Amino acid sequence: MAYEVDYLPVGEGQRSGDAIVLRFGNFTGPRDQQYIIVIDGGYKESGEALVKHINYYYGTNEVNLVISTHPDIDHASGLCSILENMDVKELWMHKPWEHAQDIKNFFKNGQITASGLQEKIEKSLQYASDLDSIAQKKRIPIFEPFQGLNAGGVIQVLGPSKDYYQNLLPHLKDMPAPKPSLGIFAPLIKKAEEAVEWIEDNMNVDLLNDDDDATSASNNTSTIILFNLDGHKLLFTGDAGKTALFNAITYAESLPTPILLSDLHFLDVPHHGSKRNISSKILRKIKTQTAFVSAPKDSDKHPAKKTTNALQKHGAYVFVTRGTSLLQHNQGNARGWGNAQAEPFHPKVEV
Repeated sequence: MAYEVDYLPVGEGQRSGDAIVLRFGNFTGPRDQQYIIVIDGGYKESGEALVKHINYYYGTNEVNLVISTHPDIDHASGLCSILENMDVKELWMHKPWEHAQDIKNFFKNGQITASGLQEKIEKSLQYASDLDSIAQKKRIPIFEPFQGLNAGGVIQVLGPSKDYYQNLLPHLKDMPAPKPSLGIFAPLIKKAEEAVEWIEDNMNVDLLNDDDDATSASNNTSTIILFNLDGHKLLFTGDAGKTALFNAITYAESLPTPILLSDLHFLDVPHHGSKRNISSKILRKIKTQTAFVSAPKDSDKHPAKKTTNALQKHGAYVFVTRGTSLLQHNQGNARGWGNAQAEPFHPKVEV
């Protein structure tokens, strides 16, 4: 099956984001034999660029499916442009405020009401709330992408599970203090900026660590999606951290017909190539031929050289946006673009 995966550039400096569109099907046939999916939209300007990209390269204003992996501004805000300016058939997004009744007893303050909590969550996640409002206004069906959601055997949600997701919600930013018993992970505490330390690396050593997950609750709510296109497996991870990824791996392996993630054709590297989101254990389970990293221009943080080196040690060719568009395709249209330059192996990496 023919497919194209387009990554549009998002942000500069430390301002990262994801803006991705996937098309698959019969590219020489009519529009109804092609399927177009937008996965996150970056910021407002990246969402506007996605609209133009789909109009120009795909020759349509119709999008079959929009997926918001999680509500952070660098992923969700650009999707408002997609919903407002395109004919969107379906939206997959989590609506955390609708879980207020289920989680209202997860907080220290036993007087919290479901309605009060719902209002607080919706106000703190304005971009997700805006998406929901636009979709409802345009009568776009919304589905929450929890583990097990499947579209024709081609699109499969591997994470998060509903239970894991609801246990993360009390740890989102601006939430009331959760009960101590909900200490499922240590909240990420950012240290003051320090000078970066470097260490030598080579293909025969393993410098990734398997420490506890330091990823934020919001990032760990990311939807993890597997596409199986005639045997070509493409895995998209949003900003998922180690715990979320392990949960997805465990779920995939526990299915009646287990899904292995060690033979991927394509991997969307989580959280712009952060060294905090993957580990040696994960890369022994998730292996890919090609890996894309959405990272801004002129960033000294994303992607981490330790991460891109580790992916190469496990057999992947790694490509990074850094202000340019990237295209991965199978039987698709190269559009006359030049070949992308794979990330080199770095002799020194961050500690």
